[in-house]
Amino acid sequence: MNEMRSYPARYYVFGTLLALLLAVVVVIHTYFAGWLIDYVNDVLKHINGYTGSVESINIDLYRGAYRVNNLKLYKKEGSIPTPFLAAKTIDFSIQWRSLIHGRVVADAELVDPVINFAVSKTAEQEGGNVDWTRPIKKLSPVDINHVTFTNGTISYQDFSTTPKVDVYIHHMSGEISNLRNVLDKNQLLPSTVVVKGDSIGGGSLDIKGRMNILKQIPDMDLQSKLENVHLPALNTYSDAYGAFTFKDGSLNVYSEFIVDDSEVSGYVKPVATHIAIIDLHKTHNPIKIAWESLVAGVFTLFTNHMHDQFATKIPLQGDLKNVQTSTWAAIGGIFHNAFVSALSHSFDTDSDSMLRSGQKLGR
Repeated sequence: MNEMRSYPARYYVFGTLLALLLAVVVVIHTYFAGWLIDYVNDVLKHINGYTGSVESINIDLYRGAYRVNNLKLYKKEGSIPTPFLAAKTIDFSIQWRSLIHGRVVADAELVDPVINFAVSKTAEQEGGNVDWTRPIKKLSPVDINHVTFTNGTISYQDFSTTPKVDVYIHHMSGEISNLRNVLDKNQLLPSTVVVKGDSIGGGSLDIKGRMNILKQIPDMDLQSKLENVHLPALNTYSDAYGAFTFKDGSLNVYSEFIVDDSEVSGYVKPVATHIAIIDLHKTHNPIKIAWESLVAGVFTLFTNHMHDQFATKIPLQGDLKNVQTSTWAAIGGIFHNAFVSALSHSFDTDSDSMLRSGQKLGR
């Protein structure tokens, strides 16, 4: 008959203490998770002009992190049925690698984030007149230094038009790094920005640049390009605001701009090729046919026929509260593209090295 092994009393004491410790951790974790979801929902309900909630929150003590699940934020007033902001998950965690630099900062990772700019007959949902840094600071216990996102969407919808306008960029991924300037304190624009995505109509979006958010009004130097958008995919927009639709064509948009001490300078250059408007198989209204014929005639007149493209360059200038564009400069760009030389399908300057060094800022 086997004799029962006896263990020293200290083993029983250690096991009891361990069980009590685990029980305390579970109780604290459960209580803290409940308190945290109430706290987050309270923050979202008190954003000026907006209200929202989250479905649940997960806490990972070993990572120093918590994850918000199914966040939705709506415009309080008006009849806009889609949320201004939504995300499947937002994960806030301590950025451990920054501790070697003596800084305690956080990573933020967003999965399936959605921003819907929208208007209706009674409201506009564009996120203006809100200091978004306040709820972000309340939701993250420490300063955020690195942001990544996957499968994001940005859309513009107008519920007051027939048909409803709905244009979007989706499948977006990207990152913004070194927001709190942990790595290089001598860099004028310490944070790098990289964003990629796909647009309605099969186009592709590419944004890159640098910025400095440590100032009250951030400095930035950004390039963006949207290429190979099939124009008929934009017909809800052109029909609602221009009363015409595209039968064929492709759109490319190139933009560069700098914000330096709140002053903006730059340009937007749209280039459309192989434009066709009138589709007699779909248009039977004689008034619409007459109007589309006029629009088609204008496009034809100011198209560079050697390259079959209609293009212009729109300058941007002013402070952030009043960015101005020149109508005459835009018209001049149309004439230049049509009768002088075709505008290029690219940026006007090769500023890649400047974007990396911040040399474009007038300092």
